[in-house]
Parts: sequence; C-alpha cells; structure tokens
Amino acid sequence: MTDTVLFENPFLSVIDRGGYFFSHEKRANGQLVALLPYRDGEKEREYLARIEVCPAHSPDPERCSITGGVDPKSTPNAAALKELFEEAGYRVTQKALIPLGTVRPSKSADTTVHLYAVDVTGITPDEAPGDNTAFEQGASTEWLSASLVIEQKDPLLIAAMARINLDRPFKKHKRKTRKFKGV
Repeated sequence: MTDTVLFENPFLSVIDRGGYFFSHEKRANGQLVALLPYRDGEKEREYLARIEVCPAHSPDPERCSITGGVDPKSTPNAAALKELFEEAGYRVTQKALIPLGTVRPSKSADTTVHLYAVDVTGITPDEAPGDNTAFEQGASTEWLSASLVIEQKDPLLIAAMARINLDRPFKKHKRKTRKFKGV
C-alpha cells in the first residue's frame, strides 16, 4: 500500500493508506512515553495524575498521565526520566523506572506509547519546572486512589495502573503489635 500525506506540519501528519486515514506524531516519530508514579501507604496505593488542559478534549483542566514525546535522537527511558522531572518534579535513576510494555491507544493514529511506573514512596519531589509551553502553564499534579484513577478518561493512566498492579500488587503494611504482659 502506498501512503499519501494529506496534511503535514512540524508536529503531525495526516496519512491516507489505501483509504484508511490516520495521524502520525511527526515530532516524536510516533513514539511517546506515559508515566505513572505511585506511592504505597499503610492501607492503600496512590497514583499521581497530571492535571492540565488538553485542547483536543476540553478547555478545562483534566486528570491525565504524565506524557511526552521521544526525541528521535533519544530513547524511551531517557524521555521518561525527562518528563517525570518536568511534569512532576521527581528525579530518579533509570533503574527506578518500571517498564510496563507498550500500547497503541487509538486506531486513528500510528502512535506507540511506552508505559512506565515508578515507585516514589518516601521521595520528596522538587518543583516541577514544566517545559515552558502554554499548555503546561498552571498544570499541577494530584494523588489519586485506584477507584478515582479508574474513573478518568485517560486510557494511558488506567492501563498503567492495571499493569503495575498485576506486576507488583500492593501489599498492606502490617503493624507490629506487642503483647502486654500484665503484672
């Protein structure tokens, strides 16, 4: 099949492949990353969601995963570390990244998203600097329970949570109790 580029700018292309139309993330060659930081408490695991405006979905801020493009001269791991710091303020090593495989979130795009989780239990983040784009102005993060994550519209957030919980299930921390021996 021959591809016909119907539209193209520095960010994306719209392609006709034998009557099937789809978009291509040109700036990142169709390769993105999505991260899900989590922390384990005594009773439950919490997940960090990004809150920002995505004009394609709504003019209002929405909860979503931490995402970014993979520069063609970079790697998914390097992009994940960069985005984690830019959007959430966490500095971790590559060893801390937990790869969760890839997903293709839409049939209308050839995008592949590399999913990662990272355990940030006990780590204090720096202030997230952002990337200075207009859409990241005023963005923030919020800790969510699993029941809130599952209600979100972002399939990357939900897929990452499902995969990390299959790979590394939450285990409640049991408190050590001492038996009192009376006099």
